[in-house]
This record gives sequence, structure tokens and C-alpha cells, in this order.
Amino acid sequence: MPRGRRANIGRRTRHASQQQVYSQNISEERQNIIRENARLRQRVSTRRSLASYNRLAFQYDPTANYSDDENLDIGPMTTICRYCNALKFKRETAGLCCASGKVKLDPLLTPHSH
Repeated sequence: MPRGRRANIGRRTRHASQQQVYSQNISEERQNIIRENARLRQRVSTRRSLASYNRLAFQYDPTANYSDDENLDIGPMTTICRYCNALKFKRETAGLCCASGKVKLDPLLTPHSH
């Protein structure tokens, strides 16, 4: 009788090892699914937050500090218009400030100090 059990011990450990490998594979699959779901949630969250900025310029709030917002980066005004020498943002449409030189404004006068 004891010999029969001894033969079963090998099968049991082999079966236990197979179960462990199977469990590890399932847990890896679950981890991959959890990671993918987290990526999708982040993507949807980003998309929703960016959607709230759609047409924001038409609802401009002068009291809001847009420079602190990490999702909004306009950048510095470093480009100079070739027609009117106005400072512009890097990706701003060319000639938007003066209609490509068609609009000429009188220069601003400096205020007198009293």
C-alpha cells in the first residue's frame, strides 16, 4: 500500500506545479488586462479634460490663471509679425494681427507722466 502512495506523490507535485504555472499565467493575463484598462481610463480622462478646452477662447475668463494649468500650454510670444512687428505666439496664423499688412493702425502714444 505505501508504494502506491509514493507513486501518487510524484503526480501530486507535478499537478501542483502545473496548477502553479497555470495560476501564474492567469495572474499575468489579469495584470495585463488591469494595465490596459488603466491606460484606457487615462486616455478617456485626458480626452474628456481636453474636450473641456474646446472653444475656450470664446469663453475667456480674465480672472482665471491659465498659466498654472498643466493641460494648457500656449508658450511665449516670441514670433514677430513681418507686417506690423507685433509679438505673436509660435503657431499663430501669419498676418492674423493686421490682415497681412492691410490694416494700419496709428502708433500708440506714450502717456504723459504728471
